[in-house]
Amino acid sequence: MSRGNIENLLKVPEVEAFLKNRVIQNKELFLSIRDESIIIYYWGKNMMELVYAEDQKCQVRISKFFIDRTAFCGLKFSQKSDTMIFPFNSEFVQAFVESYPEFKENVENALVESAPIEAKAGPLGQKYQGIIACNNNASVDSDWYCVDLNYAPDGTPLGRMDMVAISKAKHNGKHRMVLIECKYSWQAYKSGYRKNLYNNKKNKGYYIEANGLKTKATAKGEQHRRRFGCKYDEKKQQIIAYEFGSGITGDFYNYSQFLFTEDGKLVAGLKEECFDSLNARKRIGCFERNDKIGDELLQLLEGSREAFVEALGENPECVFLTVGCGDTTEKAKQAMTAYLTPGPTNTADVLSITQDKWVLCYNNGKGRSRAIARDLSLAEAFPAAFEERVRYLFTRKIALENLNIIDQLDPASADELKIKIFE
Repeated sequence: MSRGNIENLLKVPEVEAFLKNRVIQNKELFLSIRDESIIIYYWGKNMMELVYAEDQKCQVRISKFFIDRTAFCGLKFSQKSDTMIFPFNSEFVQAFVESYPEFKENVENALVESAPIEAKAGPLGQKYQGIIACNNNASVDSDWYCVDLNYAPDGTPLGRMDMVAISKAKHNGKHRMVLIECKYSWQAYKSGYRKNLYNNKKNKGYYIEANGLKTKATAKGEQHRRRFGCKYDEKKQQIIAYEFGSGITGDFYNYSQFLFTEDGKLVAGLKEECFDSLNARKRIGCFERNDKIGDELLQLLEGSREAFVEALGENPECVFLTVGCGDTTEKAKQAMTAYLTPGPTNTADVLSITQDKWVLCYNNGKGRSRAIARDLSLAEAFPAAFEERVRYLFTRKIALENLNIIDQLDPASADELKIKIFE
């Protein structure tokens, strides 16, 4: 069964009616469908999750931080931890209806608006990722339909991808697929700035250490060799994944590996999940309410999963979209360039990582490490072919009305930067 199949969930009494009558009418909510569950996002955050349980029952999972001042407080629950679990029933539906404004406000309050911009750039990126996806799907003028948020390929060590979108119309006989990483302001590219993401004095496990690359000097003037965590298959004696953190370097690695790992197997799986997800949306009436999917994609859903997959292009694209660039896009462009290209004051992470040699080490957890292999290259972790698939887009706008910026930049409010990384 595909990860996007929710047939059993929709058979639970009143679940389908709840979605049709209480959820999809709210334009600001986005539904992600996976693993026999439906995740309902608001502002890019997991607001609540409907999960199929045995014997045709449904559980609802909500963060305990989102139920304050709501009618959910008076409901019975089966688990109380950071995530509270409620049985789906008529009492829950009534509590949702009564508490919806407060429920939304609690999610909004999870973003501390008074925090410094460098601390909230990440949460703001998540917020506008959710808003843009909802705005885009409700826009009849948009050339794209956003199928999923926070997609993570099953059974892999790869992280999540912010947005997955498909073109409503065909281009050269195929519908295009684009993977989008959404960032907020130039401050988003400061994350992980020349830090060591693995401390070999405290962490037990495998890591890699650079020969030449070092961290930024501390206040005492100390520098250390760059280190990153990694996952090592002891039987095969090979590194199977790297941990480059949440900065642009980690994003670049995550997206490129998704596109090129196992000869596109992960991409094929995503296409199948998109078919099931869109069919589920169709069943619960999303395309009769807010969502404008377009005639071509809607007609494609009348056919088989195989025909749908065949109609999508073979080579998905990738876009790093930076919104909220303030009065000018220059700072965002400069900050990203500092991560990607060489220069006297730049970190040059991606380029320098591929050019340096690395040592694979193992730490026993007691402060002692030993080298497993030397002179390793990380060039394969950042395939040069990825450059042909990726674009970097910057806009001063925040809550974009649609994703047409991918192809139709507004020169009055946006700019495009194309960086050659591996020359």
